[in-house]
Amino acid sequence: MNSSTRALPFILVGAFAVLLLGGIALSLSSAPPFVEQQLRDAAHATLTASGFALKDTNSVTVLRQSQTKQSVGTVVFLVLYQAPASVQETEVEPNGATVSVILIGDRRFRKSGSSWIELPPSAGLGARAVTTITAPLQGAVNATHVTRRGDRYTFVPQDLDKLLTTVLAVDPTRLSSPHLTAVVRGGTLTRETITAVVANQRLEVDLVFSAIGSAPPVSAPRSSALATPPASGPTPH
Repeated sequence: MNSSTRALPFILVGAFAVLLLGGIALSLSSAPPFVEQQLRDAAHATLTASGFALKDTNSVTVLRQSQTKQSVGTVVFLVLYQAPASVQETEVEPNGATVSVILIGDRRFRKSGSSWIELPPSAGLGARAVTTITAPLQGAVNATHVTRRGDRYTFVPQDLDKLLTTVLAVDPTRLSSPHLTAVVRGGTLTRETITAVVANQRLEVDLVFSAIGSAPPVSAPRSSALATPPASGPTPH
């Protein structure tokens, strides 16, 4: 009798050990691979930062049958992002001229010459701009099929077609050879490059993130820098 009562706790311990090991096995089988989790965590850290600076370089290269490449053009955008819905974007044109806009919530400003003009508000415009800017980061947060070489990760987002449409503004059915890479440093995603081919052209979007969590705030232009927008008069007959 005594031996059977003493054996009972050991039987229970053994049963719990089996259950515990089974739970560990289940959690390991459902958890993403280590390199995949590294990329996801780094992308999430950048995505959820209070703000960041972004250099967005868009380029098009003609692919010739002779295997030579000819650059068609490059456009550079400099972006400041401040959570939750503020963006300052400057397009640097090939001749060095710049065009700038500021979106703060529903408010929007455009730089004309040396002065800023406040345009009529547009509901949700700032939030939509942030969604577009952070779409590549969101794609890396949901990364699958991740491989790593040094600090560079190659991956496929869960919704590849949606990301390609957002970033490249091309119907994904027209695209071939999509390729996405990201660089992780210091626990954050610091660079993401997206390429694809359409017809005989190679499209590339190169995104470099900096000042993650320490970027300057996005502020409305000072009142002294604001010009009065031209009044819209009657349509001439």
